[in-house]
Amino acid sequence: MTPTRIALAAFAVASLAAPLLAQGACELETRKPYQLASATLYLSKHDQSSNEDDRLKLIQGAVKVLSDNPDRIGNPAGRNYLLGQAFVRWFQDGGQKPPIRATRGDVGYSDDPDGAFVLPEALDEVMGVVERELPACADSTKRFRNAVFGRVLNTAIAFYNGKQYDSAIVYANYALKANARSPQVGAAYQVISNSSQAKGDLTGAIASLQVAIAKMGNDPASIASKSTAIFNLAVLSRDQALKQEGDVRTVGLRQAAAHFKSYLDLAPDGENASSARAAYARSLQDAGDTAAVAGIYSDMLANPAKYTALQLFEAGVVQANAAHFGDAATLYEAGLGMNPYYRDALFNLSNVYFAQHLPEKMAPVVARLRAVDPMNSDVLKLAGAVWQERGRQTTEPKMKKMTQDSVIAYIEASGKLPARVTVTQFTVGREGKVALTGIVENLGKAAANFTLGFELLDKAGGVVGKADVKVDGIAPAASAGFN
Repeated sequence: MTPTRIALAAFAVASLAAPLLAQGACELETRKPYQLASATLYLSKHDQSSNEDDRLKLIQGAVKVLSDNPDRIGNPAGRNYLLGQAFVRWFQDGGQKPPIRATRGDVGYSDDPDGAFVLPEALDEVMGVVERELPACADSTKRFRNAVFGRVLNTAIAFYNGKQYDSAIVYANYALKANARSPQVGAAYQVISNSSQAKGDLTGAIASLQVAIAKMGNDPASIASKSTAIFNLAVLSRDQALKQEGDVRTVGLRQAAAHFKSYLDLAPDGENASSARAAYARSLQDAGDTAAVAGIYSDMLANPAKYTALQLFEAGVVQANAAHFGDAATLYEAGLGMNPYYRDALFNLSNVYFAQHLPEKMAPVVARLRAVDPMNSDVLKLAGAVWQERGRQTTEPKMKKMTQDSVIAYIEASGKLPARVTVTQFTVGREGKVALTGIVENLGKAAANFTLGFELLDKAGGVVGKADVKVDGIAPAASAGFN
């Protein structure tokens, strides 16, 4: 099982056309002393100018007047608030690829002009002074923080979607430095987690994903992304636990199970619900908590009508893997009562009956499976297995001979099929539109063309749709896809 992987989408970015004035209870003085008035004038002229060189010089002038002898200027809240405005304008003037790093002199500092200037760090420092000096001004600084946060996060997302994972992590951390309180911080941590996972760093991916989930909201608009993140966390936690041993492994598996349960509580009908339910049970089972596993499926066994066929089939897989063949058979039988021609369930139930040494129950299921999936040598071998089990259970010589001959006949027939057809995907979309894809393997000794006939059945076995698919020019021992 792998986490759900999706391309991350960019966020809308705030733009600032003019200096933001402090409002409400935020009492910022941005015109006294005279250095602040000069800086305000520089920024105003910057906003009115369309010449790139002039705009840069005006920003540099504002930074210089605000940073020369800061102790003599005083008014740290007003001075740093204007510095932050200057930084954001310098950043936004960078166009489609706004600058993150420069020298201090590039921005306008007179002292240590060759030193490093890192925009998110510098912005966080100056706006942090304002927020500490005047806590009521946090809303006023937020707009400037968000203007940088959004664009830097979008750059991180672009790096991630371009598979430049190291750069994606760097820029996501820059975004978090610019505004660690943004409503979209969960997305920044998601970038870090996804990128870490892509690099094989499970520990880093898990840690970042945990923070991302904690930062995500509980409103309806956030449920889809949050549930997906929780599912991914569960998968990564299970993968990491399976690499451990002893108590560490057990604790990790129980944590993974708890995450799968959280996903199911949040999205019981989500797109990953069936996988999560099965993985939840497997994680508890692997952790040795057999009582909990039994509890998960007790209601399914007692009240199968409450569940979908796919949910029952998923549960059957888990129970069969745990060698609980009686419960597995019950779950498969209930699911097939709702969807009698589901190929995988027919195949699995046949194997469960074989494991239970029940050839007479196995025979009609295999017969239905052969009708559904006739071009599969494994299905013919299952038909032979019915006779094999009958032969084991008889002492009558003629019957034993007949069962042996039947087994041999089916095995030989399985080796004479001209092709193997495997359906890899079958989905029913809106308005009943069906999408079917698969693979044809040429089992012959010469190149061949194949025409595949498909029938769509309803619950009663009635044909509700037909389609012929041609697959031409398949070399011997080669395969070709179809859709």
